[in-house]
Amino acid sequence: MVDKRVRDGSKVYERIREGILRLELRPGSIIDEATLCKAMEVSRTPVREAIIQLIADDLVIRDGRSVRVAPLDFDEIPRLGEALLVSSRMIHRLAACNCTAAEFMKIEKAMKAFENGIELGDGMARSELNLSFHLAISEAAHNRYFQRFYEHALIGNFRLARAAFSQHEGRIPGKPLDKDTEAHLQETCRQHREMVEAIRNGDQDRSEALAIEHEALSRGRLQRLLFSAPTKRASEVPKLTAGTDAG
Repeated sequence: MVDKRVRDGSKVYERIREGILRLELRPGSIIDEATLCKAMEVSRTPVREAIIQLIADDLVIRDGRSVRVAPLDFDEIPRLGEALLVSSRMIHRLAACNCTAAEFMKIEKAMKAFENGIELGDGMARSELNLSFHLAISEAAHNRYFQRFYEHALIGNFRLARAAFSQHEGRIPGKPLDKDTEAHLQETCRQHREMVEAIRNGDQDRSEALAIEHEALSRGRLQRLLFSAPTKRASEVPKLTAGTDAG
């Protein structure tokens, strides 16, 4: 995961965070500071600072004297869905109300990047582009309290979806999309475009309605995948070679 020199604290944080989201650092696994310092060729200070921030982000937990990657609990899916739905509705209303021209351009750019990413043949890359789109909308809400709530729910959903997709057959980058995935991505793009249009028009009611529709799409995709194959414990989730296309 960390095979390149990293020089500052923010980059250390980003690299560890990326490893957690990609499941390269597995749920429940111990984070060894010495190993990370050696791999990234940095002192312990930026690694410890990154861990403090990751704890605040609910991606890392303290377990006695140890520090672990936050575990994944599939029993939490209903509660996570509730949190994502409630926070998404408010974020989209606020974005429609408060989005600036510069922020709208960023949202639109992220939307197009996701659409272009469909052709990459890399589910992990598509998933990250999708997350970037939603984070851009979150920034446009201009409310750091709702933004934090929403982003935590997004990340939780993101991690669960990755874990589910890690057990899904046919995870080879570059492999043609199956019909279900292709249909899901097309619907995701359609909803994204409608979201952007509602924000452009400052239509708060439409934005909220689309947030509800989009959460249902994402939840349905995750549930179909979970019920299509046996679910392993979070500690048994393998390292990913490809990723999720969760909306």
